[in-house]
Amino acid sequence: MNIEVRRLSTRTFDEAVQLWNDGFHGYLVDMTLSLDRYLARLVSEDLLLSRSLVAFCDGQPAGFLLNGIRDNAGRKIAWNGGTGVSPGFRGHGVGKALVEAAIRVYKEEQVDHATLEALADNKLAIALYQKCGYEITERLVLLHRMGSLAAPIYNDQNHYSARRVTPREVGAVDFYRSQVAWQTQWQSVAAKSGEGLVVLDDHGVVVGYALYKETFLQDGPVGVITLFQCEAKDGREDAPEIVAFAVDHVYGPFDVACRRSTSNLSESNQRVRSCLERAGFSTFVEQVHMSLNVR
Repeated sequence: MNIEVRRLSTRTFDEAVQLWNDGFHGYLVDMTLSLDRYLARLVSEDLLLSRSLVAFCDGQPAGFLLNGIRDNAGRKIAWNGGTGVSPGFRGHGVGKALVEAAIRVYKEEQVDHATLEALADNKLAIALYQKCGYEITERLVLLHRMGSLAAPIYNDQNHYSARRVTPREVGAVDFYRSQVAWQTQWQSVAAKSGEGLVVLDDHGVVVGYALYKETFLQDGPVGVITLFQCEAKDGREDAPEIVAFAVDHVYGPFDVACRRSTSNLSESNQRVRSCLERAGFSTFVEQVHMSLNVR
């Protein structure tokens, strides 16, 4: 079977959506997208059709790979925002051809570092990426809780104050974590119309931050609150309290019944995870974060 890889920008939007839905047919979770949702994903995740790829087998569209590229803390970072192969073409090396072609694109674009996420249970995909040079750098958890919260996680409101800021302002905090999963970086949160929050101590010094998004139902009330990042300043003995205070402000008010969740929270972030597990959150998806040094 002859495999040829071209840029996805050579296809129409309708064809790109069909490739997406065919490529994720039978996937571990339902990834089906409408045209509107597909276009919204391209915008919110900084995905570039001109740098993304489509594979042809004997002239027939067989698979795709979406790419995003952005400057992040002085480094050029690439992200594989989705790879899929249509059912009839699986097992013929299409995925490998796409990933190898993507790495060539990264080199052409002088990318420093390439990243992606994969479901922890998707052993075949993980093995493919490892064969192409990617390494697992950390595990990611997605936690959630439905309904209202019983009580605040942080009970003493006297030590800190919170200020709402833009995601860009969070990205300028001197202890902001830039080397995190693509969708949890401030740029993605800003593109999703998300929000930022900084925690100040009683001297007005920024000692913590959070990135999050509230999604509202059609009739007005909040339906989903998603936490993307939450961190305390390095070296603070009161870091657990800072994190708990930030989490309370992100997920409040507590009597509101909605879905509260995290997006790609690093498993090593035990401060946030322990806070949320005490509040009744549970894991519903686990992923691996993988990376490749391109140059």
